[in-house]
Order: sequence, then structure tokens, then C-alpha cells
Amino acid sequence: MAQNSRILKILIVHNSLNDGTSMSGVLKHYLLMARAWVDMGHQVDFMMAKAGFPQVASQLPFCGRLCSDPIFDASEYIDQTWRYFPAFGFRLISAHLVSSSCDYGIVYASNFLIFEVYPALIMARRCKAKLVVKIQHLLHSQAGRHSFFDRLFLKSEKWSMRLACRHADLIMCLSRPVEKDFTALAAQLKLKERKAHVIGCGLDFTEIDDTPREQAQFDLVFLGRMHEQKGVFDLAEVWGMVLKNRPKSRMVVIGEGPHRKALMEGFEARGLLDSVTFTGGIDEGTKNKLLRQSRLGLSLSFEEGWGLSVTEFLAAGLPVVAYELPVFKELFADVLHFVPMKSKLQAAQAVLSLLDDSGEMERSGTNGKVHAREFKYQEVAQQEFQLMKGLFAED
Repeated sequence: MAQNSRILKILIVHNSLNDGTSMSGVLKHYLLMARAWVDMGHQVDFMMAKAGFPQVASQLPFCGRLCSDPIFDASEYIDQTWRYFPAFGFRLISAHLVSSSCDYGIVYASNFLIFEVYPALIMARRCKAKLVVKIQHLLHSQAGRHSFFDRLFLKSEKWSMRLACRHADLIMCLSRPVEKDFTALAAQLKLKERKAHVIGCGLDFTEIDDTPREQAQFDLVFLGRMHEQKGVFDLAEVWGMVLKNRPKSRMVVIGEGPHRKALMEGFEARGLLDSVTFTGGIDEGTKNKLLRQSRLGLSLSFEEGWGLSVTEFLAAGLPVVAYELPVFKELFADVLHFVPMKSKLQAAQAVLSLLDDSGEMERSGTNGKVHAREFKYQEVAQQEFQLMKGLFAED
């Protein structure tokens, strides 16, 4: 569809959200992108399950919402992920049925999941719109995915690859390691070579800067989706070693996800529960306040396409201990305190070393805060928009 030269209508397909409280890094990114594009004078709507409407409505009341699933809501059983699959199947086909004016110029798949890429393709065809796909990470690059559901996701990722390489008008990757994984998988599947533009993430620093620094209530903060790939099952052992040396220490764990219940049970089994605050899903203001009440950030992720939680730690002026990931070495090489992957002992030792060195804590926090300011969401939105705008040059 030809677009007015001044106004672009964008539909973001975000079918992976299953409840009204879990704030993933991907959702946070697109809430910021949508805000920036609307501020530029364009229109942005979201296609998603009704259960996720409150998260968009509370932050972007001016954005429209198309319902891809009026039924499923995982709020009461977030840890029972097997329940998600019938809903994902329904969302695959609902794009054929959803009521829409179909006057979008861009239909944007926000994740490389088949229940986002395929519905985005269908909506793009219905609207005669350009199809944009952004790849946050690739499951094929992750070791240790052997369960039935893992194999199902890996199989479906190949379908997403074929659809994107054949039909997408624009493909973006979140970082250069993700682009490398994309190129390798395309070659493995013998697909036509496609250009993938690398466009990262950004933050709204005013939200963090407007939150005053408070007296530290927590020695350590862990932030992210409560999922095994985020290293949550390493956390209890690391914290146990820290607590053995600093028995009065406290930690706050921020986030929701399918493995929070199991994580808390692991802490309880080790007798560590009284020293930890688990927040579950919370609003941005409360999260920023807790970051400002913490001394040190910890990331134990086994894989990341970017690492938005690490960026948030740095933006809040926190030193950060993290497992050494390729994307972290690319983006944050000089400002993170790295330990080898899955080395829980070294992670605990790094945490203890920093907590005992106030001078290094201050230096590291200051350097990280300056570095994080390189990642402004408005600049990221402008980069993505220019690529999307370029799709209409021939029109």
C-alpha cells in the first residue's frame, strides 16, 4: 500500500506475550520504538493477545490494539508453559480472521517465532504492506535445547527462516552475533542470501535519571525474565556462596517468568529465602527505584541477543558481574566484570571482590553509566524508521 509521505502506519505483531505483568526486554524495546515513532508523527498499533493489552494501554494509550487471541491468559499458571502451545497455534491462524481496516504500510514481526512471523506475513499480504522482521536471537545458536518443546521451537524456527528469507522486505538483527547466527542458519538451510541490517536496542534514560539514588537496601540485584536461559538456576548457588562470606547481605530478584516458582523453591531448599526479595512482575517506576536501592548488578544469562537488563544496570550506575557472552564482549567489553560461562564460584568471587572495594565499585559504576548513554532509544527508532521508509522509495 502506498503511504502518505508524512504518515506511516505500522502494525507490530507481538504474539509471544501471554499475560499482563511479564515485561520482557523485547516488549520494553517495542514500547519505546512505538513511542518514538508516534512522537515522529506516525501511527503504531499492536497485534497481540488480549491478555497483554493492559501493558500497552498503560504506557501507550494512543496506540491501537488488534486482538489475535481473546481467550488465553497465562497469569494464573505462568510456570505451566505447556498450556501456551494451543494458544500459539490459535495465534498462527487468527491473522486470517482478525478484523482490521488493513491500511497499514508496514507489518512488523517483533520476534523470530513462527507465531509472529507467519501472522505478520498474512497481515502484510492482506494489507498489501511491507513485511519487516527483526531477529532478537536464534535458538539454533543455543546449546542444551533437547526437550520436546525445544525441538518444536527449533523446527518452527526453520520455518520462520524460510518465510523471512523468501518474503520479508526488510530483515534486521539485534546485534552482530545474531547476524552471524542468521547467516550461518541460512547457509545451513541453503536459502537465498539475504542482507540483514544490525540495529540494536536503546533506553529511555530520563526514567532512570529521574529516580533519585537512595540508601542501598540490596547488595545485589538480578533482573530479567525468570527463565532457565537467563541462568536463574545458577543464582541460588552463587548467592549461597556470597551469603556465606557476607551473612547480612540482601538481594532483590526482579522479573516474572515460567521458572520463578522453581527458582524460589530452590532458594527455600538451600535456606536462602529470607535474604532475598522476589518481586515478580512490577511497573517501570518500581523497578527503577529498586535499581537505585541496589549496589551491584548480576547477569548469569547463557544467551542474549543484546542484554537490555545489563544496559539498565549500567544506566543506573551499577557495576555489573556477568557471564562472558559474545554479545557482551562486543557491546560492553570495557565496563562489565566478566567471569567464564557457568562458573558459579568465580561469579560469587567477583561479586564479593567488588562489594569489598568501594573505590572500584564507584569507578565501575561511573564508567558504565557513561557507556550506557550511547544507547538512546530515539536514535535506534530513527535508524529503524529510515530503513522502513526506504522500502517505499521505489513506490
